[in-house]
Amino acid sequence: MHQSRKEQGLERSSRRLLQPDRREAMIFADLEEDIEAAAEWAVGGMMSARREPSSR
Repeated sequence: MHQSRKEQGLERSSRRLLQPDRREAMIFADLEEDIEAAAEWAVGGMMSARREPSSR
């Protein structure tokens, strides 16, 4: 089936609008993973810092 020019234009416009949203979602997902890893590292670092004085 062929699409009318109007339908093609609407489809192209919607693709242009959706692409940045997908890209942004992927970036935020990566950042969220980095933030979670940093939080785990920070908690682990604080736990080992607390253990050192008590071992003396």
